[in-house]
Amino acid sequence: MLSREGIVIRISIVTGGSKGFGLALVNRLLSRGDHVYTAARSAAPISDPMLTHTQVDLTDEVAAAAWLQDILSPQTMVDADDILFVNNAGMVTPIKRVGQGGQETLHQHYTLNLVIPVLLSHVFAEQTQSFKGKKTIVHLSSGAAKSPYKGWSAYCNSKAGLDMFMRTLHEEQQNEEHPINTFSFSPGTIDTDMQGEIRKSSKQDFEQIERFQQLYETGTLKSPDEVASILLDLLADDPVGGCVYDAREYVKKQS
Repeated sequence: MLSREGIVIRISIVTGGSKGFGLALVNRLLSRGDHVYTAARSAAPISDPMLTHTQVDLTDEVAAAAWLQDILSPQTMVDADDILFVNNAGMVTPIKRVGQGGQETLHQHYTLNLVIPVLLSHVFAEQTQSFKGKKTIVHLSSGAAKSPYKGWSAYCNSKAGLDMFMRTLHEEQQNEEHPINTFSFSPGTIDTDMQGEIRKSSKQDFEQIERFQQLYETGTLKSPDEVASILLDLLADDPVGGCVYDAREYVKKQS
């Protein structure tokens, strides 16, 4: 990575960057000239000289931590001015009431949605402690972090837990010489595979399924690219850390 005078060199790291919102965000980051690093279980559907994609099981704590440690090496960061890390990977299943469904899926859910984002945030904080440039961690949140939905106990709980972790991290960073700015971003309802998983559930498991089916049938789901654009606009505005930003509310503020 070569520094060019007058040009901001950005490193952007995205988990779950091979499809859906993550892929849309990767494309946006590449368009603005970032050096982008992604990790996902599946292969990257795009190729770009500025993109480094690694196929890794993000529920494997050791492999996930090693991936981020390799990226955040002194050699990678030496010429960087700005490092962005987006904890995007997540899952909505199991869509089951408490006491129903398998323990294996439940464990996978909490590992991917909560344990891995927390673990990778620890890696990021440790590896970039002496980095003097701009540092940002964004966690993908959801309206489910604030509102209980029958059948979504795991999803509501994991997203609420991640938001509280973000707030605590923000408070801790105020004592650091080179603090990380961290916030959560709630993207709203996007036309992704996750929405497809929701629509495949039953009303017995998830009472509000008809509302989600109607959003799809009426074409009112936002595109991943539209929401990725909102997040980049938010980042450009240097948002205050320790907050949960809702994509729908941010649009209203800009109108």
